[in-house]
Amino acid sequence: MVKPTIVITGANGFIGEELVHYFFENGWHVKALVRNVPKEIVRDVEYIEYDLNRIPDETIFDSVDYLVHAAYMRYDKSNNADLINVEGTKIIVNICRKKNIKPLFLSSFSAHKYAESHYGRTKLECEKLFDISTDVVLKPGLVIGKKGLASELVKTINNSSFFPLIGGGDQPLQTIHVDDLCLIIEQVFERNVTGLYHVAEVEAISMKQFYQEIAIQLKKKITFIPFPLPLLFFICKIAEAIGMHVPVSSESVLGLKQLIEFDTKADLGKLDVTLKNYSESIKSILI
Repeated sequence: MVKPTIVITGANGFIGEELVHYFFENGWHVKALVRNVPKEIVRDVEYIEYDLNRIPDETIFDSVDYLVHAAYMRYDKSNNADLINVEGTKIIVNICRKKNIKPLFLSSFSAHKYAESHYGRTKLECEKLFDISTDVVLKPGLVIGKKGLASELVKTINNSSFFPLIGGGDQPLQTIHVDDLCLIIEQVFERNVTGLYHVAEVEAISMKQFYQEIAIQLKKKITFIPFPLPLLFFICKIAEAIGMHVPVSSESVLGLKQLIEFDTKADLGKLDVTLKNYSESIKSILI
């Protein structure tokens, strides 16, 4: 059976890149929309330059069956990023309607009514552009893979005996392995699923527990250094204002401040999936 054609926007990001590999390896025809074509490409994947700030050539989307919209412009890259993200998403939605393509929007647990970060607020605004009676919106928790935030945390903990514990480390965290996320997306398309779904392990843990598990699996002893969240936010804002590079952005601090727990059990049940827990996911990226 001939596999469908899928467009993936943001295909050179952490999740987008994983999706390109996953769908290609499972026999799909993949069109990878990227800001810059990577040096290392997947043979037979069609790489196409794409920018949220520009109207794409609509012929790119001819004979396409499905689309995953994972492209996102960070606020630190442009003061107009919020508008660019929303308007760029509107263009994608309109093209999908015109070309009869089923879209899936990749949102985030950060997108909720209490969000203070540009990322969370913009993702939430973009969600509203999709019709969940015909489209799909997926809201994953912290995605764990060989790249991304979890991978960076592993490197940081492995290279230091001290680790900052922001705001007490009590923030709730729910994770999903990137392989599980890719599988869910494929099954959503193949089963013609529609709706909005929160996808992450059911039981939340604290950020501190997550850091401790990484240290345990690395066989690394770490000492936590308490760090007030408001102070870190202030330092980040000052550093950004004067152009100084710091390991964490003010956006990330706001996201950390407003982490909340979601009930994912019902959504996972509807999707009929079982996820790796955070310990299993961490182990997989250390191998």
